[in-house]
Parts: sequence; structure tokens; C-alpha cells
Amino acid sequence: MRQVWLMAGLALVMLAPAARSGPWPQAEGGGQLVMSTSFQHLNVQGYDSQGRPSGRGSLDQLSVSPYWEHGLTQRWTIGIAPRLQASWMDLGYTRSSSVGLADAGLFARYAVWRDNGMVLSVQGTAVTPGTASTDSPRIAEAHGSVEWRALFGISRAIGSINAFMGLEGAYRLRFGSNADEVRLDATMGFQPANGWFVFAQSLNTLGMRNATGNGANYSAYKAALAVSYSITPRHSIVAAYTRDLSGRNVALGDSYTLGWVYNY
Repeated sequence: MRQVWLMAGLALVMLAPAARSGPWPQAEGGGQLVMSTSFQHLNVQGYDSQGRPSGRGSLDQLSVSPYWEHGLTQRWTIGIAPRLQASWMDLGYTRSSSVGLADAGLFARYAVWRDNGMVLSVQGTAVTPGTASTDSPRIAEAHGSVEWRALFGISRAIGSINAFMGLEGAYRLRFGSNADEVRLDATMGFQPANGWFVFAQSLNTLGMRNATGNGANYSAYKAALAVSYSITPRHSIVAAYTRDLSGRNVALGDSYTLGWVYNY
């Protein structure tokens, strides 16, 4: 069943934005290293300096997202999740590009309660400002943020099939002029065959409409599907597809992710 817990955490790492992970803690002295690459294409009206639609065109983004988490004790897990990104925007009358560090999340997670395949955890995350362009095309945030998250997970054997579910809720306080965010995520997954896992996820970001000045204020609702295969007990590969379903003040598109996972 421990493999199910590890893959449940992997689902949230692969499908969610940086610095999010599953509710299960890593074993003391153990951990997980993930290297993932995502490509996203957006048919947009373009972006202004605040990341809002403006004009007509397209935006392509390539992200490389290393992720590492380590179990300090049976309850405490720490980690880091930087996100490197390159963007190319074509508005027809003008073209621009940007590359660099979008942000980096540093987090600590504590397992408050565990019993019979269930776990309740809390997590705090500090997100640094990026070093890439904060103009057009926008990659990096000019200001950092902090997030408080509650995570619940349950794993069960249903006949010969191992399955799990994760529910998460978070509040992200964004410094500067940008609006704060509430984030609500749900993940379900199962093991259809030995070594194979299938995940489905709903990712929801709700802007709190408390931006000041020209600060960004948006909402986004996504659905994702992923498949992983364990090559060895320590090494896995993952492929994921994410679809932007709807949103407010944000462009919609599709993204494709490939990843490698090492458990130690």
C-alpha cells in the first residue's frame, strides 16, 4: 500500500502547479525527486503587462519543474519546487519572448493524523519572486506569496485494485498588488495493473477580487489526466494532459507533461 501513497503524491506533483504535493508524508530519511517538462499552447487575445487578455495572437510556454521532497521524521516532510519557463508570444504585429525562473516554492508538511490508510496533513509554502520578465510575455511574479494548505488522503484496496483519493484546500496570500487566491483540488487514482497507475484531477483557483491598482486578479478551472508506469520500484515515468475548462481574466489552452520520478 505504501506504493499507492507514493503514487498519490506523485499525481499531485505532476498535475498541479509547483509546490503542491500529496497529503502523505515521506518516510523518515526517504524522499522523492521529480523532473517534469510541460508544454502549453494558448490561443489568446494576447497578454498585457498584468497577464490579462489584450489583442489577438498565441502564446506557447515550455516549463521545466524540478521537485524534491524529503522526510525529516515520520510526520514532517520538507521540499522545494522551482519552476523554469520559456514563453513565446505572437500577436501578429509583434513577437516577444522571455525565459528564466518563474518562481520557487519552499514548503514544510506535517501529518496531523494517520489511521487505516487515511491521513490529514497541513502544509505551509513560501513562494519566491521570479527572475524572468514580469511584462509581456509575463512569466515571473514580481512579488512573493505564502500559502496555507490542508490536505486529506485516503487509500483503499477494492478487491484486487488499489485506489486513492486526495482533497486539498488552500489560501494563498499574494504580496504586492495581486489578488489573493483560494485553491481547491481533488484527485482520484487507481492501479489497474501491476506497475501502472491512472490519475484524474480537478484544479481550481479562485481569485479573491482584492487586487489593488493594476494587480492581477483571475480565476482558473482545470481538469487533468495522467498515467504512470513503474519501471523499477524506484524509477517511474509519467505522462499527463491538462485542459483549461474555464476562467476569468485568463487565457485557456491545453498542456502536456512528461516526467521522471525517483523514490529513495
